[in-house]
Amino acid sequence: MIKVIAFDLVGVLVTERDIDLTTEEDKLERMFGSNINDSDYLMEARKIIDKDSILMRTTEELIDKLYKVKDENLFRKIKEKYNNVKIIIATNHVSFVRNFIGETLGVDYLDDVLISAEIHKVKPNPDFYNHILDKFDLKPEELLFLDDNIDNIDGAEKLGINTIKVNKDADLYSEIIKFLDYNFK
Repeated sequence: MIKVIAFDLVGVLVTERDIDLTTEEDKLERMFGSNINDSDYLMEARKIIDKDSILMRTTEELIDKLYKVKDENLFRKIKEKYNNVKIIIATNHVSFVRNFIGETLGVDYLDDVLISAEIHKVKPNPDFYNHILDKFDLKPEELLFLDDNIDNIDGAEKLGINTIKVNKDADLYSEIIKFLDYNFK
């Protein structure tokens, strides 16, 4: 039985808007991915914007400008049908994304947010998935992990974790409910 659903963020819960970025924004955005901590991000980003207050504000503004939530009611709809399942976000990102998540993704229905830069672990390394399993006291078969990156899916599957590989235009709610309905019977 699934006890926790873990969602990747970019490509799963949010899309990237097709917008023009400044040269600085483009360089910063390319550094958002697999950050083991914010210090590494900041050290590299200071080569682009050398004043920390401007750098941090620019990073948060870029996240707000760049990301668009696919389904604002996804978590609520899942909880209405399966209220005992915990919903978490598990993403490779800088921690500056936390404000965006809190303001846009229905935190009333969200049980936790795990960001690589905060937990100092990155997908697809096994320690990232084991962190989730340990934190929620789960067996691998009790976790459903959704990601759009096949390497991350493969990493989870090697540990026996249930996965859904998310395609660009997927109806996430339908895929999740179909999976849960089948596995809860």
